[in-house]
Amino acid sequence: MHHPEIALTRSYHDSLGDLPEEDQRRCGRAIHEFVRDPSHPGLGFGKIQGITGGRLCKIRAALDVRIILAREGNIYFPVLAGARAQIYERARRGRFVIDRVGEVIRFVEPRRPAEERVDDREDPWTGRSIADEIPAGLLTIWSDAELREAGLDGAEIEIIRSLESAEDLLELLGMGWDEESVQLVLDLMEVTPEEWRTPDLFGDAAETRLRRALDNFGSLHGISKLFTPDEIARIAANPIEDWMIFLHPLQRAATTRRYEGPARIRGSAGTGKTVVGLHWAAERARRSRDEGEGLPVLFTTYVKTLPPVFENLYKRMPDAIEGAVEFINVDKLAYRVCQEAGERRWVDGAAVRETSKEAFNSVIVAGTPLGDDGISRTYLEEEVRNVIKGRGLSTVEEYLEIQRTGRGTGFRERRRRQVWKYMEAWDSGMAARGTGDFADTMIRAVELAGQRPEATYRSAVIDEAQDLTIMGLQLVRALVNGPGGVDRPDGLLIVGDGAQRIYPGAFTLRQAGVEVRGRTTVLRRNYRNTAEILEAAMAVAGRATVVDMDDEPGEAPHRRDEERGEAARTGVKPLLVDCRDDERENEFLIERIRAIVASDEVGLGDIGVFLPFARSVSGMIKRLGDHGIPGLNLEKYEGVPADKVKVGSYKRAKGLEFKVVILPRVKAGSVPKKQGKNQSDEEYAEQRGLAVNEFYVAMTRPRDQLIVTFGSDPSELLLEAMDAFDTVTPEDL
Repeated sequence: MHHPEIALTRSYHDSLGDLPEEDQRRCGRAIHEFVRDPSHPGLGFGKIQGITGGRLCKIRAALDVRIILAREGNIYFPVLAGARAQIYERARRGRFVIDRVGEVIRFVEPRRPAEERVDDREDPWTGRSIADEIPAGLLTIWSDAELREAGLDGAEIEIIRSLESAEDLLELLGMGWDEESVQLVLDLMEVTPEEWRTPDLFGDAAETRLRRALDNFGSLHGISKLFTPDEIARIAANPIEDWMIFLHPLQRAATTRRYEGPARIRGSAGTGKTVVGLHWAAERARRSRDEGEGLPVLFTTYVKTLPPVFENLYKRMPDAIEGAVEFINVDKLAYRVCQEAGERRWVDGAAVRETSKEAFNSVIVAGTPLGDDGISRTYLEEEVRNVIKGRGLSTVEEYLEIQRTGRGTGFRERRRRQVWKYMEAWDSGMAARGTGDFADTMIRAVELAGQRPEATYRSAVIDEAQDLTIMGLQLVRALVNGPGGVDRPDGLLIVGDGAQRIYPGAFTLRQAGVEVRGRTTVLRRNYRNTAEILEAAMAVAGRATVVDMDDEPGEAPHRRDEERGEAARTGVKPLLVDCRDDERENEFLIERIRAIVASDEVGLGDIGVFLPFARSVSGMIKRLGDHGIPGLNLEKYEGVPADKVKVGSYKRAKGLEFKVVILPRVKAGSVPKKQGKNQSDEEYAEQRGLAVNEFYVAMTRPRDQLIVTFGSDPSELLLEAMDAFDTVTPEDL
């Protein structure tokens, strides 16, 4: 017998969550043993008593714990795990359904009387009835005559025409229908009338049809790819979350709908924007292949450490076409475009900083508009990079006219003219040293991309788009649209949340010349955080104002809590730990990590420790290591499971999630950083706003538990949010 092929399912994952941690591990080991040797006597592999037909079978994971599997040929799907009597009863009532027309492949059960019908519910993202998103009935491609030919009578056909889902079909078993008739309908759902009538002509075995269905729409129902025995061995030793890339069924329309121009996915932290973007990219890659175009799909973002993580997530998807989606950060993409055109854009960081300092000292002097106003050199560097060069402005007149969206410090004409002089002096100094800045590389890359004779990519996803500049967005558009620059159908998906913007400057899509009205999907359900974690994050940062990319230029910003997602889970309150002093805080951090791991519910690799400043990361990793706790810098993390605590700055935590997150050093003067001695109030207010965003991003990374600590005075951000935390000392735990 060949080794069984295993694909994990969402229903199996959900049922595991109801089991104690030790039983979860036993289930992992049982699946591993089954792949190695299905005949192992300890597994008790076989049929379930009381079930004579269908696909379901079982194996033993522990004395009273069983795993229900669905089987087709040599492919097995664990669909349930739990107490023997309970899941045997569910298996007797349920069926593993494959409907190739309705694109359903999952374990389904008849609804209980208390459960709401699908057409009574609303899509939490759109507010529309979910019934709008489901095929209207079963066997829709079968005519009445064909159904009669297959063995159903007129009364049965009339009832079938009134059904909307496989759940409805299974309810007929309690309403007088026999098992044989229900099974016939399930069998007909898997084939077309032509395949049923002339099986010798089509010749596809059920296993072949199943493989095709898995490729086409398995991931839409939370089914993983088919794993090798080696991968199953790793699954047995790692959290199952590391191997599942779920797309909620209600998000399906956003990934499969065809758009006539650029589209957008928006939603607050934890609503699954990136997962939707990955499935959107996979769908466009399939279309490019099927339509014979053959161009790759681009998946890009501003944060340089995220593309490898996203690429590893993509590879775990069952419908991922190897090599069809390219993952690269936008600055590296710009550099490569220049390089491919024969231009090597050298950025000498030290020279860039030195020439900026020289330009600032020569232009921003006492008695000038900016010289007396407490505007720092860092602020002016950000103004040049993100506003002037970030928008590709070529004349001071253009700069005088634009609205500086996202910049809170007022710059009237005299200030702007002086900024322009500073930029010219800075550019002159860089040119004399044979270098340019990254923003200059981006501008040149946009020019070169527009000169290419054909499109480079079929489509592109821009994740965390709120952190790009307009020129970064225009580079991606040019590479997708090709000559002429007209936005092509299904060409661009913009994914982002203005509330998570952590870099200076901002823009609206209207300012970028991108129209997404009528092509925007808003995700409103938070699947990552518990309600308690989300409540704490909102208590700390919910009142902050947000500039979103969909806002109209000049429109008043809204508050973050006006677009908060609704958490689907509840849990424990976040902890706020008063350690009294820094040394006790260091000791507590070690103690707490050891206690968390000792509970056997969380591994080291499930823990993230995030700090306000990047310069503190290496010291934290060393401190952990000195106490026997291995740490991994997020700068080197690529999304591959590793039994090490992940350590990074708030910025590097962006786009990631962990079971437990610890945020140390959240004290006054650090989060946010205190105002500089000569820093203007306007500039500091803008800097503080970005610091609040960073802290909000860090607070929304955990799935199950958030721990915030401080060694002396707590940050001002925590003072008005105390009720959202359990405030304790180390001795209380």
